Amino acid sequence: MVIDWRLRTCAVTASLAALAVGLAGPALGREQAQQVLAVAKPAEQQQQRPNVLIWMLDDVGFAQLSCFGGLVATPNIDRVAARGVRYSNYHTTPICSSSRAAMLTGRNAHTVNMGGHNMFARELPGYNGRIPASAGTLAENLRQAGYRTFALGKWDHLPVGDTSPSGPFTYWPLRQGFDRFYGFVASETDNFHPHLWRDTVPVNPEGKDYHLNDDLADEAIDMIRSRDGEARPEPFMMYWATGTAHAPHHAPQEWIARYQGKFDIGWDKARQQILEAQVARGFVPKGTKLAPRPDSMPAWNSLSPDEKRLFARQMEVFAAALSHADEQFGRILDELGRRDELDNTIVVIVSDNGASAEGGPEGTFNELYFATGPLPSAEENLERLDAWGGPETYPHYAFGWAVAGNTPNRYYKQTTYEGGVRVPLIVSTPGIGGKAGGWNADFTYVSDLLPSILDIVGVEPAAVVNGAKQSPFDGISFAYTLTGKGAAPASRSQYFEMFGHRGFWEDGWKIVAPSRLNAWDITARAKTDSPWQLYDLNSDQGEVTDLAGRNPKKLDELAAGFEAAARRFNINPIAGQRTAAIEAAQRNAADFRARGGKWHFTGPIARMFKQSAPPIERGDFSVTAHVELDAGTETGPIFALGGQHGGAAFYLKDGMPRFVARSLGGDVTKVSAAQAVGPGPHEITLSIKPANSSDAAVKLVTMALDGTTILREEIPLSINGVVPESFDVGRDDATSVSDDYAPNREFPGRLGSVTFEVGDRR
Repeated sequence: MVIDWRLRTCAVTASLAALAVGLAGPALGREQAQQVLAVAKPAEQQQQRPNVLIWMLDDVGFAQLSCFGGLVATPNIDRVAARGVRYSNYHTTPICSSSRAAMLTGRNAHTVNMGGHNMFARELPGYNGRIPASAGTLAENLRQAGYRTFALGKWDHLPVGDTSPSGPFTYWPLRQGFDRFYGFVASETDNFHPHLWRDTVPVNPEGKDYHLNDDLADEAIDMIRSRDGEARPEPFMMYWATGTAHAPHHAPQEWIARYQGKFDIGWDKARQQILEAQVARGFVPKGTKLAPRPDSMPAWNSLSPDEKRLFARQMEVFAAALSHADEQFGRILDELGRRDELDNTIVVIVSDNGASAEGGPEGTFNELYFATGPLPSAEENLERLDAWGGPETYPHYAFGWAVAGNTPNRYYKQTTYEGGVRVPLIVSTPGIGGKAGGWNADFTYVSDLLPSILDIVGVEPAAVVNGAKQSPFDGISFAYTLTGKGAAPASRSQYFEMFGHRGFWEDGWKIVAPSRLNAWDITARAKTDSPWQLYDLNSDQGEVTDLAGRNPKKLDELAAGFEAAARRFNINPIAGQRTAAIEAAQRNAADFRARGGKWHFTGPIARMFKQSAPPIERGDFSVTAHVELDAGTETGPIFALGGQHGGAAFYLKDGMPRFVARSLGGDVTKVSAAQAVGPGPHEITLSIKPANSSDAAVKLVTMALDGTTILREEIPLSINGVVPESFDVGRDDATSVSDDYAPNREFPGRLGSVTFEVGDRR
């Protein structure tokens, strides 16, 4: 039988009204009874607050969206811009973790202990990566006001040690104000084979032609529809944080084909075309000069034909990834339109930082080289040209495209120049009226988004969140730019700091002190005492002319402003990534000593972050596994670190123990015992030690079965310490390290205790 829920709702409403009259008795008439019913169901008597939909883009520069003059087609972003306001003077922090923490809490990054990337957390106030309970999120504020809250995609502003299946989950979305979560807890993931979580449970999505952004759009639509069971769907807040356009730049092949030849003009002509479009649209003043090319960025005309072909292809893939993500976002907008909810939805589109230069001068077919170095040569990249952007690669474009993507701004992500911190922001809100399609040039900052959204939806900031009294917001509401009520502050200032880069903005003037400008070289020592440069951004957005020598008084004023902010917001002591890495190594060494170099697992476990896993990359370790097989000829992993883009694994192939190491370049080193394990319970041991050789890369690999040696071989062997996937015991999530077994494969028998003993050679 089909039930008409509208008729049923009417019948229930009528019954409630009759019940109200009956309970009221003769002293209360029907009109008064209806008033009692209205009090019982106030939501149906009120205009519902607007939904909030935020698309947090990743590594998308000021000039990469088509509605900001860019050369990448983003028609769905454009239609939001036509309904809303574009902000040409919006600023953020220069890296993802800190920007996301600041946006969701309404506080400066250092206020919430996220002064750098969570991978480089330091045990200091301002940098420890633990958001304080006194800094409740936008989601929590709206949830307390009756909103359903959903988070999808990237979530990386949490301690890296908390990213395992055991938690703790204090800084995961469900403990930060969100009702639902579907995404990844890392700075990046493979878009074809992602490491995903549903709430706090691991998920391994699969399917023909799978792409993460398609999946995230499907899940977003499902979450919106999940409210249909409510008599009156409550408003929702959705944080849709795609990995796009952070590396790896992955896109469906048909989208890559659409951009074939589109970037043969090269980055120099692209910069000029973009600047002309920006000036013509009026959001960049006439006379604006392009920032100079960085010293290590070659002129396009100086490149060889092969280099031009390679670099053009890299940008084609980036553009395809961004356009494809735009199409998926359009599906969410279309769903809201079909539901008659789009006109009552605040839509925010924003990037976390400027375009990324982490691919270096020639790009890289595997972005993990950024963390290990050195980056591949153009010749090595050319070998993967046809596969670029597909599942066989994990790529990032050459940094010349990042410079073009930040036009007319200087430099890129990680720096405090405008290229790192000035990015696109678009806001569409109900009742925007004549402001729709316009531009706003007022200075706005990432921490302003939370108080602005609360202002627009009419929600007072929560005084207490989860029992913790709340600290004031650092951000300032810019709702006046959308509602026409109120005005910009008469004067304003904002500090910037990242890995030793410093900056301070006040009323259009800005000082910058650079630290490490080759963003792709994280081993370089930061310069934390560089002299200040001074720029008048009112007439020099590209930071072309340093006025420090001409206006020392203004420079001193701004320098004093930065020092005051440094004291107030826990910015000192300032250090670069190298210092943070050394401190992390010292903490890891202390942990190693405390556990005596042993890691013991009582059974299978998946999704351990590398920092919590045994450091087998030292090349001096043993692993002892207790297994039980039925046939003795099974295939599957005992443990695996990483996947097809780099890693190592110990596994069975037709019952025979094997060890494999895969380099970031795809080179495979494999050794195999000639004896199968056989059915029943067994103890299998793998030992890798430095060989008695003058070559440190030569290792002695030994395997034993029930105490009897079944393999002893010396081989050149190197294991990557940085891999794109997790450490797993008894399975290999996402992609497989070895082609001998299928992805997402579990150990085929019963796996008991697995113990690692790692030598203390460093």
